[in-house]
Amino acid sequence: MFKLFSVALGLNPLEIAVIIIAGLGFLLMFGISSAKGGYQDLIKTTLDNDERKRQKRK
Repeated sequence: MFKLFSVALGLNPLEIAVIIIAGLGFLLMFGISSAKGGYQDLIKTTLDNDERKRQKRK
């Protein structure tokens, strides 16, 4: 299946390896950040700041 896509896109083996490594790296980093739950604090802070700004406007 990978060969089919690489032939259609005209990619050489080095380019395919870079794409696969970058994709796996992204999935790994996303998994780590999701497991730690750091994004939840970011969302909570953003919503709290938005609520404060809306209250100031009233």
